[in-house]
Amino acid sequence: MTSTRYGINAYPSKYNDPAFQKELLNSYGQRSQPRPGRVPADAPDTANDYDRFAFWPDAIAMGSLQGKKFTQVFGAACIKGHDERRLGRSFISFDLKREILVIKATTKLDPRILPPALNPLSAELSFDDIAHQGIHITKKPLSDAIGNPDLLEVTVTVSCRRPPKFFTEFDPGDDGPQYLQGTQYSLYRRRATAMDFATSGLREREAGPIPAIPKGPCAYPTFWNTYRWVFRMDRKKYDRITACANKIRALAQADPEMDLMSLASERARWSIRVLTGEQFKQLYTPPDMSKLAFSTRTLLEGLIGHGVLKPANTSELIVTLREVSTSTAFHDRILEALFSQEIIKDIKALVPKLAAFLRRRPPCIQAHLVLIRTVLVTPTRVLVGPRQYEPSNSVTRRYSDKLDGIIRVQFTDEEDRLYVVDYLKDADHIDPAVGLMARIRRALQYGLIIGGQTFYPVASSASQQKEHSMWFIDTRVIDGLSLRNWMGTVHETVVAKHAARMGLPFSTSRIVNMKINIAGELPDIQRNGRTFTDGVGIAGKLVLHKAALALGERQGLNANPSVIQFRLGGAKGVLANWPQLVGDEEIRLRPSLIKFTSDLDDLNVIRIAKYQVAFLNRQFINIMCANGVPHDLIIEIFEDAVADIKGFRDRVKQGRLSKADQQLFELCNDFPCMQLIRAGFNTNPLLLDIAAILECRALQDLKWRARVKLSNGVYLIGISDETGILKEGEVFCQFQENDETPAKVVVNEVLICRAPALHPGDVRRVRAVDVPELRHLKNVIVFSTQGERDLPSMLGGGDLDGDDYTLIWDQRFVQTLKVYDPMEYTAPEPISVEEVSQKHLNENFVQYVLNDVLGQVDNCHLALSDYFTPFDPRCLHLSEVHSTAYVIRKYAPINVDFAKTGQAAMLDPSLRPQEWPDFMDKDDARITYESVGILGKIFRLVQSDPHFSPSDLERMGYPSDPRISRYPLHDSLLERLKPLKASYERDLQYDMRRYRVYEPEIPTGIAIRNKRRKRARDQNLNEPLREAYSILVNNVRDAAAKILRDFSFKTTLTPMQVIARHCYALTFEEKYVKQWEQQQQQGAWGGQKVDDDEEEMLRPKPLMSFAWCFWQELLQIVNQPNPEVRKALLASLPADDWEEEEEGDDEDESEEQEQEQEATDTQKAKRPAPRKVSRIAPQLNPSVKKTPIAPFLPPEDSDEDDEE
Repeated sequence: MTSTRYGINAYPSKYNDPAFQKELLNSYGQRSQPRPGRVPADAPDTANDYDRFAFWPDAIAMGSLQGKKFTQVFGAACIKGHDERRLGRSFISFDLKREILVIKATTKLDPRILPPALNPLSAELSFDDIAHQGIHITKKPLSDAIGNPDLLEVTVTVSCRRPPKFFTEFDPGDDGPQYLQGTQYSLYRRRATAMDFATSGLREREAGPIPAIPKGPCAYPTFWNTYRWVFRMDRKKYDRITACANKIRALAQADPEMDLMSLASERARWSIRVLTGEQFKQLYTPPDMSKLAFSTRTLLEGLIGHGVLKPANTSELIVTLREVSTSTAFHDRILEALFSQEIIKDIKALVPKLAAFLRRRPPCIQAHLVLIRTVLVTPTRVLVGPRQYEPSNSVTRRYSDKLDGIIRVQFTDEEDRLYVVDYLKDADHIDPAVGLMARIRRALQYGLIIGGQTFYPVASSASQQKEHSMWFIDTRVIDGLSLRNWMGTVHETVVAKHAARMGLPFSTSRIVNMKINIAGELPDIQRNGRTFTDGVGIAGKLVLHKAALALGERQGLNANPSVIQFRLGGAKGVLANWPQLVGDEEIRLRPSLIKFTSDLDDLNVIRIAKYQVAFLNRQFINIMCANGVPHDLIIEIFEDAVADIKGFRDRVKQGRLSKADQQLFELCNDFPCMQLIRAGFNTNPLLLDIAAILECRALQDLKWRARVKLSNGVYLIGISDETGILKEGEVFCQFQENDETPAKVVVNEVLICRAPALHPGDVRRVRAVDVPELRHLKNVIVFSTQGERDLPSMLGGGDLDGDDYTLIWDQRFVQTLKVYDPMEYTAPEPISVEEVSQKHLNENFVQYVLNDVLGQVDNCHLALSDYFTPFDPRCLHLSEVHSTAYVIRKYAPINVDFAKTGQAAMLDPSLRPQEWPDFMDKDDARITYESVGILGKIFRLVQSDPHFSPSDLERMGYPSDPRISRYPLHDSLLERLKPLKASYERDLQYDMRRYRVYEPEIPTGIAIRNKRRKRARDQNLNEPLREAYSILVNNVRDAAAKILRDFSFKTTLTPMQVIARHCYALTFEEKYVKQWEQQQQQGAWGGQKVDDDEEEMLRPKPLMSFAWCFWQELLQIVNQPNPEVRKALLASLPADDWEEEEEGDDEDESEEQEQEQEATDTQKAKRPAPRKVSRIAPQLNPSVKKTPIAPFLPPEDSDEDDEE
């Protein structure tokens, strides 16, 4: 091992492959012109940032970084000049507009022994993926330089959170260059995958099962997290690097998450370790884990893949685990806790501390949750996560005792969803055996090796397929044939339909606890080749009530819904309440609901019909205004909305809430904002942050989505009229907001529409009427079954199997809209095969990914209709393409052209805008214009991009509520609660990293627009965030209740109020917060000692939500009667009536007993139980002294008495 001061001489490295066991060249060529040869090296300030901040290195190195210690895996001198395409051979370029770092390195190594991904190295690293303060720039003079005393040696080091997007070049072959379809642009490169780093020549498609931890050179992207370049430059060129650094620092002023520049001195010294091939094997080759339990092995693989654990440290971690426990289950809980770490620095110190408070029985979980392993397959890595609590489905409930045999696999890019663009499709057509799609095919054909077991694909539900996700099983644990026989018999020969049927049992649902009687079948109402009752059945009142009960609706309006969305065996759709047609415990199905035959008779409910207010969006506004709705009306509505929202946080702080403000708080109905504000907590830092989150999200919705609420409208699920009373062009709608408001029937001309809406005829005018026979139906829209064509099909091709519709009775919209004829289109003929095999299903999944163009069509249509109008022939054609693509995606992703020619479906390049409107927030590299249309006008009503910055408790001076803080504290109880706080915040921070959210986004379930999730659907996080927070809170409360077993006391405060008082102190009161943080930073409760030079500060500390796990008790405390009255009531109580009891035997429970208990707990988990779940939970202090504690009364000199 060598360790030297960093410099040019460190770069003669040894590549860790037998072909590279010779010294690399270290001679530097002459400086070339900048990358494309268009801008000189001393480019003026007016140059494009991509060219202006391009720099040409003399050498490059890749490896890993910890603090100032760099371990070099690969290093080489760089070749300069241009290639045959006039592109720079070696450069780095900071593209500040697109916020990416472009990397190119052509090394002086023999290209014949280089793998494709390094011949040359070509990559793009998003600024989002650069570590916090991960860009380091150092310099030193080259005093021995002849003739140029100002020459500097400059080193740029970039540390990243995850691998960049790698590219590799095509071999032109005998046929010459390949071209993008429909263009004159040649396709010279493709995305690289892990196999492109191999020197074996083995191609991705034929490489066999994908292992969780790659071996040899394929592992480089997994373990490289740092890139370093050395430059020789004069002062003038160094000034350009300084200017670039200053621009990058400026990004953090607008967004703290973009704090990328290191604060270290430019003369900082670094320690460099250059690895030989043998040293690389020793450091990065995991030990043999075949003797480990499957659950333990998968966790170790996950820690290695996520970069938390170095492979060389795996053996030490296993030994340490065995030293603290003999229980495999306990080992797993420790390993799960380690996922919250950035990197494990000291195993011997960390693991025993974790074990000190993790030793406890695993808690029971709610009946609708199961523990599922998730695996992300990226182009270069396989990321195995710890088991996560997720809503169950029919399959996971059926195999609840064999969940080790089920994993959910998602195919993603390195940082986000995998977006398939045209050049990727062309690259797949040129050579389907390599690249991204080949990696997906490889996983589907050969499987994934997780925990030493091979998992193979089974099926994917509709929603999972949209996220490029699929379920895999270990056929040695769950027999595939038995699973398919249990699900039912699918005879469908259309491949896409067959895949959809197979995915039905995997859709998230909750089981209804009652015996269902299936009565006689109802016929579908069909006319002119159309089905007016497509997807609608009927059910009795008791069935609907039990379904609501399964979703947690126990009383009030939603406890007796009019409609549920369901799945029953091979049937799916909605069931409506028609008491005159069915018994209370019966359901009746139609042929359109039954997708395949199945013997499963459990009713699964997905959701119930609820009141939802209407919102406009960009598509609705675009169509409505094109059809005559005045621009001034839309602008007025948006101006009012902006005025109502702006200043929301300030009004909360001042305690001046309008009705609109209170409605805004209703967005986070899972967190008791209004109750806390009414109780006087309106200045609490977390409440203010929640208010800021809501204000930010509401303004972001206005600016970026044109999403504005319409009080004279509703958004409800649609069903058919079973009575036949409604005439053609009529609908019935009765809505009720809550239990306190009366039900209202809409009677008037109305507009009705459904998202997505692209065609001018997708917004219709109909008449809402009152029909007494339909008044038992609430919070639904009832459609007529009369006429030539069903109305839902005119609304963007909708149906009634669970679609929601927007109904507006604001006459300012209704009377001004000019109704355009609805779109007519013919669905393409789906592809059928004689018998569908797993091979067909696998390729169907791949083609779904390749042909998932709906989002691109939406964007192109929106841009063109803004520049022209929705009536432009190109826009009308795009609306047809969208409808066809929707049907293809739903029924036949393998389209006719692909089957005949091997060409994937393409969006015609002539339909792609050359310029994009500003409101679409396209990358700045694209040409944009200031839209003068209605969407551009309302976009600029919110002038700056709404931004959220979390509060810093320390800077705020640790504000606390004297109504709570005046109650005395006891050190013994505080010490018992500190591990609980550490456990809660460890889980919370894991969720914050997992979902890339701030702390207040988790309790509210409201995810704001974030550059790190720029292309993800924020609203999809609402349910996971709320579920995660509910789990955390209920586990904390459960653990607190166990702590109370060791205390007895007499006081006017209840035991849980006593806990709440102490948790409040640990969260908000300066003395106790600082004390707790100091202990944690010193390594208490399983924490690692903090090295300020290494710690990545992803968020302000301390966190502020722990106390609010006990919000009910805190409300009760501040609502206590006058203290003098309480003191009189307690005058006769001795001061030591509350004291700690001796520990019971539970704390000394042996690990063997713990293992035996797990089997019992697993059985209990199948029954409904209180939420008691967490990845980490505290161990109570086993050595507690018996100490008297004073009654909980405020001090006599409290100045708050009069206010109470």
